[in-house]
Amino acid sequence: MKCNVTVIGLGAFGSTVALELSRLGHEVLGIDLNAERTNAIADQIAQAVIADARDERVLRDLGVHESDVVVVAIGEDIEANILTTLVVKSMPKPKVWSKALNHNHHRILEKLGADHIVHPEHEMGLRVARTLIYPEVLDYISLGDDQFIAEVRASERLSGKTVEALHLDEHGVQCLLVKHVGLLMAPVPLQHRFELGDQIVLLGTLGRLRKISKYL
Repeated sequence: MKCNVTVIGLGAFGSTVALELSRLGHEVLGIDLNAERTNAIADQIAQAVIADARDERVLRDLGVHESDVVVVAIGEDIEANILTTLVVKSMPKPKVWSKALNHNHHRILEKLGADHIVHPEHEMGLRVARTLIYPEVLDYISLGDDQFIAEVRASERLSGKTVEALHLDEHGVQCLLVKHVGLLMAPVPLQHRFELGDQIVLLGTLGRLRKISKYL
């Protein structure tokens, strides 16, 4: 489904969000006070505007109030981030995603009613650290409440063994699917024998996923 999305703040995080959304076929309006940043992606999204997003009249003139989603990606100026979030939250239609710089900033954005709050630097730091410690992890998604979906790669240790070798029931972990030579298997046949490089998607708490890492 095609969405109209406004991204406010076109630094590294905001421009990445704007460009990827545009690549996926969504209508993207990018806003930043910095002309260099705005011009850098102007040819790659639907519209890029140099403007002060703290001014509600400016945002309404640009049609931001009609957006399906607004991403407040301002990172350098916490005050501008907060004021912009406040302005956009006064608009009934858009869902608001705001970038938080620290815990206190997060709490303020919560009080303002931001629909989603992201910590890109913090989350990427966690992702890098966990990947260093668990190199078999290809990717993961946090579902909240310590629940994670993790995509892992079968190693030589698991090669030739069936799903029973993971001791999933014993540790309270679910195997959602396996990707084997381009074939998706869900549920995973009990007789399937893993091969080196099979991609396995698991669901469980971080602690439980750690316990079965020794079998992967």
